Amino acid sequence: MKKYQAKLTTLLAAIVLSAGGTSHAFQDEGTVRIGSLEAQTGVPSPYGIQALNGSKIAIDEINATGGVNVAGKKVKLQLMPSPNGYDPGADSALTVALIKKLALEDEVLLIKGTSRSQNTEVAFKYLNEMEKAGTPIVLMSSLAGAPGLGGLSKWGFRNSFSEAGIIDRQIELLSKKFGYKTAGIYVVKDNSHPAIVAQYIVTPILKKYGIEITSTVEGMDADIDLSSQVNALKRANPDIVVVASATNAGVNIMKEAGRRGLRPKIWLGTIGNISPEVPKLGGNSVERMIMGSSYSPSLDSVSKLRDEYIKRNKTDINMFGVDGYEAIYLFKEAIEKSGIKNTKQSLQEDREKVRVALQKTEITSITGEKIRFNSDNDAVKKGFILSIQNGRYVEWDQNEFK
Repeated sequence: MKKYQAKLTTLLAAIVLSAGGTSHAFQDEGTVRIGSLEAQTGVPSPYGIQALNGSKIAIDEINATGGVNVAGKKVKLQLMPSPNGYDPGADSALTVALIKKLALEDEVLLIKGTSRSQNTEVAFKYLNEMEKAGTPIVLMSSLAGAPGLGGLSKWGFRNSFSEAGIIDRQIELLSKKFGYKTAGIYVVKDNSHPAIVAQYIVTPILKKYGIEITSTVEGMDADIDLSSQVNALKRANPDIVVVASATNAGVNIMKEAGRRGLRPKIWLGTIGNISPEVPKLGGNSVERMIMGSSYSPSLDSVSKLRDEYIKRNKTDINMFGVDGYEAIYLFKEAIEKSGIKNTKQSLQEDREKVRVALQKTEITSITGEKIRFNSDNDAVKKGFILSIQNGRYVEWDQNEFK
């Protein structure tokens, strides 16, 4: 425990030093501060880095046109701390400490983050403590998709993609169109999001459509030897294998399946399986997988964003980058409609105005969908079904794999 506390103290000290050079803020200097709290290390980093990079592209686009309209003046969006925000990794305690720092010391108007459902649950609950202290602030996650987080705090928002609706559509299609009768499930038990999705979304929906679960096998995020899990699935011989995991664990189970001759009719991935690393690391092993997504790569608007993302980051964009981009435009709309003064003296009052405005905000996203928030501050999205072909995510043609 002492070692952990020392580590946390050292990290916070380094953060304070790294952020010390930022000076621009508020209306008199022509900026609006947005705090960033995306994971750039640890298990959630493949998702957090995407969301951060997508957000930065949106900020640069908005600033290139003069910024946002506040009190009759164009002001620029300022990411805090520049250039990449704070990195809480997968650490919930550090997440809370950094929220407090962003709100009280960095004096940001809103916070963009966090990058994992566990961190977000803790963060949303902490927002309620901040409200009791009179210093609450809006926090919006583009990544936390676990059921039940919406409504934890009126200050917590999510434009992340909820899987429940799209998984229902997928399984209904596999049952009614293709006639699939059986399913196996692979779930990592040390990651709360896929574990919750497997138990409370996938399992009831499979039963709803009369699909028998013939095998459920568990693993850990860091597992390398998955032979026993694959052998158990192979003995059950299901039509569908559901992969409820983060990126590396999902790739590992499908590659091991390929080595051991497990070839289901289809793999059904959760959103943890959407990452540029999946087709890169998985190769042919992952090309019979479908998964729900908040966007379609075939859209012209997304293609332009993708090209810019690749140009800047030398890797492909995915759903989390697109949602990070979308989140900044939701912020822009709320800021412009809120009537804030954007002064140091009005900061807490401005935060309340932006929260109220964000609840009523509706935009047409780059994905083509109209995005608004429901009563739990969760974005309402229908979504798209993707697959992987020739090393790239594409919109699934809804035909069986050969």
